[in-house]
Order: sequence, then structure tokens, then C-alpha cells
Amino acid sequence: MVKLSIVVPVYNAEKFLVKCVNSLLGQNVKDIEVILVNDGSKDNSLEICNEFAKKDSRVKVFSQENSGQGKARNVGMDAANGEFITFMDSDDWVDIDYYEKLIDAAVRNDADIACGSILRVRKEYKKFRINYKEEKVYTKPQEKVDAARVPDMCYVWNKVYRRSLFERLNLRFVEGMFFEDVDFVTRAVYFSNKIVTVPGTYYNYWTNGNSTVKTMRKSDKKRSDSLRSKAMVLDFFREHNLTSRPKNLIRRKTCMKFLGITILKSYEWDSKTVYYLFGVFPIFETLSYA
Repeated sequence: MVKLSIVVPVYNAEKFLVKCVNSLLGQNVKDIEVILVNDGSKDNSLEICNEFAKKDSRVKVFSQENSGQGKARNVGMDAANGEFITFMDSDDWVDIDYYEKLIDAAVRNDADIACGSILRVRKEYKKFRINYKEEKVYTKPQEKVDAARVPDMCYVWNKVYRRSLFERLNLRFVEGMFFEDVDFVTRAVYFSNKIVTVPGTYYNYWTNGNSTVKTMRKSDKKRSDSLRSKAMVLDFFREHNLTSRPKNLIRRKTCMKFLGITILKSYEWDSKTVYYLFGVFPIFETLSYA
């Protein structure tokens, strides 16, 4: 058994894949396996995957017809041999000590999940999505959910998970839908024995306009799956008496621009919609009642 299995779904990622995989193979933690699951790519992604596998025995390549990230991640989990399992998107990268610090914190604190910070990277700037300032352990359900920023930031890839957690829960990604990680992360965090937050190292999340989610932004399928995933989390929160849903779960965001400048932005929750002038200054809100 290796220490860490890293599952990477790959779809038309030839522009980013080399940087992504190199950041994994260069990790301070050497006892890893990198599982690349080619999801029916139409570019040279599969060839790049196979070249990595030829050069480094830690790289394993699987290929399937285009079926989405949910199935690709399930395939990767089935193939994983690690004591810990994590996930990565094929256009992202991590600091050299990222997994070393997360695994070390999980082992020292006997935690099922270790959560790392996220740095969103665009061509123009960088901005933290999550920035943990201290190593802290959480054991109570509400505290774990809040610390992991569920449900507003249900990212599967800024965490390492004990393999035994997945086996205990028989946890799988929902296949055939976008936002498949929302339900997955919610359940993993809630049912974990404890989680630990880890400061001082970052998952670099590249905001790529050509990514799967971005290109499907206006599709009926994506909108439908977004509502479906949020409904699943709402049901889970109600069932388990979790209270952060009303303030965290944004159902829809709307942005009005003129000459490329944001004039008005709105955030819609279950019970209210808040409008922001220039996307920054709250000017009014509307309430809805059942």
C-alpha cells in the first residue's frame, strides 16, 4: 500500500496537464501513485498521460468513453491503493509540500480528513478562496461542516481523505451530473471522525474559461444539476439538523455589466436576494416566504 493515491480526471487538458502532473511527481511525499483517468479526450491528453506513465512507474493511466468527472473519479478510487486518497483537476497544481503537510496533520491528529487552503489563480490576479491560518481539529458535526466551508465551497480536491472513510461509508460520486462533488464532500465531512485544517500551503485553482464547468455555464443540463446538487445538500442539512444552510447556500448569482464593468450583482438564497452596487456595496434585499 502506498501512502497517497491522487486521482486526476483528464478531459481535453493538453495545455495544462504537464504542469499539473509535474507538480504531483515533484511532491515532497514520494510514496504516491498518480491515477490519470482519461475521460474520452479528443486532443493529445491521452498521449501525454501515456508518456508520463512510461517515464515514471508511479503514474497509472485509465481510459473511458466521455462520461464525466463523477465516473472518472469513481474509476480512480476503485484503482487506488493508497492509505490516503485525494483528487485533483487536470488544470490545477499544488505547492511542493502540500500533501506532505496535509498527511502529516491527519496522522498526528488521527483525522479522517485534512483540509488545505485554496488559491484561485487567473491571468490577471490571484485570490484566496480558502486560507486557513492555523492547524485546528474539529469533531462536532456543525463545526466540521463550517470549518470545511460546506456547502458554499464543496471542493473535493483541497482535502486528503483516509481510504478507510470511503470504505466505511461506501462513498461514491454521483455519475452523469455536474457538481458531483457537492454531495460527496458534504457526506465525507459530516461522517468523518474529525477534520483538521492545515495552514501554510496551497492548492492552486486555475480559473480556466475553457474548463468543463465554464463551457457548460449556460446549458440547461448544468443549471438543472446545480439545483439538484443544492437540493441534495438542503435535504441532508435538514435531516441532520445542520444550521448553516440559510446563510451559506447560494442558489443563484446574477451579474449585470456595462462596458465590461460590473454595475449590479445579486446573490439569491432560499429566503432572500441581496443586490450589490458595483458588485461590492449592498443596496437592498428582497425576502421570500413560504
